[in-house]
Amino acid sequence: MYRNDLSGAGLLSEKKNVAKQQLLIVYNGYSHNGKGKQTYTIVKGGAEMFIKIKGAAFLLGGILLLSACSQDATEPEKEDTKTTEEKSQTETPTGTSEEESASETEDIKESEDSNEPEKEADGIEKQEYDSAEEAAAAIDGYRKVDQTNIDLGHGIKGFQEGAAGHEYISWNEGRWLIQLDFPTDPQYVIDGYEGGSEMAKKVVGYLESHYLPAPHEIGMITINGFKEHPETVVKWQEGKTVYSITSKNKEPFDALATAVESEGN
Repeated sequence: MYRNDLSGAGLLSEKKNVAKQQLLIVYNGYSHNGKGKQTYTIVKGGAEMFIKIKGAAFLLGGILLLSACSQDATEPEKEDTKTTEEKSQTETPTGTSEEESASETEDIKESEDSNEPEKEADGIEKQEYDSAEEAAAAIDGYRKVDQTNIDLGHGIKGFQEGAAGHEYISWNEGRWLIQLDFPTDPQYVIDGYEGGSEMAKKVVGYLESHYLPAPHEIGMITINGFKEHPETVVKWQEGKTVYSITSKNKEPFDALATAVESEGN
């Protein structure tokens, strides 16, 4: 009921029944007629309007449910991030693993060093192998000289041949193979020699009175007579061990003397 004062009249307006109007509400394309769903009853009177909303709790509950689901969706992402960080921390190498890695590196280095030849005080290198066969194979190029064509004196005969500017002379003394490589052009020959045959005869004469160690099984001497890069290498086998001497002197006799002196040791 509403009271309206009309200007100058002071009359009480009579009651008027305000008709209630039921409205059919269309929401999201679906009709809601008041059965457990939203129904709006609109009462009109004078200048005021009252709106009564049925089922507001349903609407509010839906909003809260959507909000809760949104929060739950972000939780796994936070958990996954936290788990990843914890896993990363647990997988970080510790000081112990670094020490183990350093120890393994040191072991590898020691293993490699053990394969290096040992240098003895007299300039002789000593190399150990797993077997006598492997040690013999390390003396590359050893052979028996069956064919001979040059007399080197003292009952020693050798084989002389030439190829591409090189003169090769090779012979055996006991279990030793001695091999010379000289240039055929005299200007490249080391000073004091005219050719390889002169050097070979001088070596045979030296070994006649100076005795090399008896190898087991083989020994080899290579002499390079080129002026620009002279070299003498002496190698011999003793079971699983190979001894070697290398000299860059133009004369081979320093290396030979070292090998001869080792015979008495």
